[in-house]
Amino acid sequence: MAILIPPAMPVVCSVIAVDILTTGSNSVEVNSFAHGRINPPLHFWLRLIRFKSVVRLLCGVMLLLTLTPAHAAPSEYELKAAFIYQIARFVEWPGAPVNAGAPLRLCVLGGNPFGPALESIRGKPVNERRLEVSLLDMNADTRECAMLFIAAPAERHIERITALSRGAGVLTIGDTQGFAQRGVMVNFFSQDGKIRFEVNLDATRHDGLKISSKLLSLARIVDSGTTY
Repeated sequence: MAILIPPAMPVVCSVIAVDILTTGSNSVEVNSFAHGRINPPLHFWLRLIRFKSVVRLLCGVMLLLTLTPAHAAPSEYELKAAFIYQIARFVEWPGAPVNAGAPLRLCVLGGNPFGPALESIRGKPVNERRLEVSLLDMNADTRECAMLFIAAPAERHIERITALSRGAGVLTIGDTQGFAQRGVMVNFFSQDGKIRFEVNLDATRHDGLKISSKLLSLARIVDSGTTY
């Protein structure tokens, strides 16, 4: 499948790159290096190595937000599976250093709307871990999941599901209207024919999950009004 890249994407990614590279740096130092007046210190080179991978991740998410199919479009849930994978790379889970190398488990509850699309992300690397996919029934223990996608048929149980996973460091995800306001951490929605996502920051912070500010800049922030 051929994808048409929006014309503004290279410019936007360049702006992100400059922002990442210079944020937290001494502006005089960066400018002096740019004009060949000084040799940059070690931390400058370390930032230069790291920023390339961050730019790639951010531009990947932005491409999903703006891509236009040239021929056959990917299905809605192929895009959402790709979104989930990209989002996972911008999340820091509590106890991450302890779990380094262990599988990162994505659970799907309430039916599988993704179909075979989940196979496209199964086993892919997420930082130092590999993505594992599990389909759960409604009585399963969700606290062993790192991410929990709650399908629309489970809506009538949403309060019970979020309550059971609360405090376990589980990133809850959905694509049903109102889910974010009801405690789901990341929720997909459609706008102008494109897939967007919203984030309930209160819920993520309560569970000790840290989402990159760069990713949050692409999200709609919602408030559930819930006291955790």
